[in-house]
Amino acid sequence: MNERERFLSILVAGLLVATGVWWGFGKYNKAIGSRQNQIDQLVTAQAKLNEKRLQGEFANRQMGEYVLRSLPGDPEQAQSQYQQWLLDLVHDSDLTETLVDANSSRKIGDLYQLLDFRVRGNSDVPGVLKLMYSFYSKDYLHRIRDLSLRKNRQGGFQLEMSIDAIALLGAPNELPTREDTSWRIDGDLASYLDPIMNRNLYEPPNQAPKFGGRSELEAIVGRDTPTPLAFNDPDGHGMRYELVDGPYEFVSIDSRSGTLRIRSDETTEFDVTVRAIDDGYPNRSSEQRLVVKVLDPPPPEPEPEPPVGFDDASQTVLTALVQGRNEWTAWLHVRTKDETIKLGIGDAFEIGTVAGSVVSVNARSVILDVAGNELELQPSGNLLEAAKSISTNSQAAP
Repeated sequence: MNERERFLSILVAGLLVATGVWWGFGKYNKAIGSRQNQIDQLVTAQAKLNEKRLQGEFANRQMGEYVLRSLPGDPEQAQSQYQQWLLDLVHDSDLTETLVDANSSRKIGDLYQLLDFRVRGNSDVPGVLKLMYSFYSKDYLHRIRDLSLRKNRQGGFQLEMSIDAIALLGAPNELPTREDTSWRIDGDLASYLDPIMNRNLYEPPNQAPKFGGRSELEAIVGRDTPTPLAFNDPDGHGMRYELVDGPYEFVSIDSRSGTLRIRSDETTEFDVTVRAIDDGYPNRSSEQRLVVKVLDPPPPEPEPEPPVGFDDASQTVLTALVQGRNEWTAWLHVRTKDETIKLGIGDAFEIGTVAGSVVSVNARSVILDVAGNELELQPSGNLLEAAKSISTNSQAAP
């Protein structure tokens, strides 16, 4: 064998050995992959079995709860027991002219018996709600399939409802009485009634009045100081006012206009709490604490110079009293300027030689505070003449 033949033989032998090694490595990898696939399949099968076992345990626990909530397995006993409970229910809810009927009973597969009942009676709204609360508080396997409320002649409602109740066929006939309140009910009867009874079903929820004025008030010692309270109702309802606490010998309040009157014969400082109550349904209220400072009167102002020219106040008349959304406004027409001034409670004004503020406005007149005195101005009344009448009365007083 020459050198060339020997080299060819070695090459062929090497190729055969490499082929054998490659074939053996492939068989090994295939065996490993097959084994891993079998392991993965077994893990997946085990996970499915665990899931089914957990579902079975959950279903078993759920069925145990259903059995406790079920009526007795005997259909006649279940019907009698549930009908008696319905009779007690309508009696405790103060229904009148009541009727409780057991209509039919039908078997659903091999699982449960479906019982059909009908209840009828007359009651007012609180009685109907009390019946609903008591029904859903009982943790039976039952439901109200149909509910009808019709107005009756007594001002209440005639109630009719159809009820489905379930008796599991596997439930024992002697079951312990369910004393636990159903999860469908959150809170006691008062909490159940409050969101239904204490709101207007035909309007958005009523909002409480809001205070928009200053929390510090000033008054002059020895002088009756009226101060209108700046409460506004977001819904535009009327309001009434009351004094919650404070030195009642120094303060009083007008319940209709909300004017706080302060009078003290000595300089002092005190707190007072006021409350505004709207006439919406249900009534809402808000309180505000105020700090009142009774101060010495300011130094007298110099005598005003006699007016030069025409006095606009002599040609100013009250033309209208207009009720807006939140309050009344008084319309004063200054003829010399052909200008209408609209004033609400608490607004200050200065027309010609007459200056002051508005104390209150109603459908009959407007009360103005001019130089510490109140004057009443009625429609078509002249501002200057009303102011002069106050000056005359003040001089005539002893």
